[in-house]
Amino acid sequence: MKPKKISSKETNLVDLGAKKIYKYPLGEKLLSVARMVVDGRHPESGYLLEKECNFAMYMTRGKGRYFVGDEIFDVGVGDVVFVPAGNKFASEGDFEYITFDTPGYYPEQSEEVKE
Repeated sequence: MKPKKISSKETNLVDLGAKKIYKYPLGEKLLSVARMVVDGRHPESGYLLEKECNFAMYMTRGKGRYFVGDEIFDVGVGDVVFVPAGNKFASEGDFEYITFDTPGYYPEQSEEVKE
C-alpha cells in the first residue's frame, strides 16, 4: 500500500440521525478513520457492541458523554476515550470526534444491544 492523503471532500457520509459518520476511504483492513458528529444520543436507546474492533475517540468540538461498558465519561475538547472490543458503547451530547479503529471497522461485527 502506498502513502496517501484523503481530503474531507472524499469522505463517505453515513447518516444515522443523531450521529453522522464521515468515513475516510483508507482502503486498509487493519485501520479505519472517521469523523463523527453527534447531536443527541446514539443509539437512541441501548448501546452498540463492537465485537472485534478496538477504537479510540479524540474529541475535537463540543462536549458530551460516552457510556462505555459500565463506565460513564464526561468529555470535552482534547479528551480521548479508548473502547476495547467487546464493550457496549453509546454517545450523547453535541460534539464531534475522530475515531481510529483497529482492525478497520466493518458493519457485520457491530450490533445494537439493550443492556
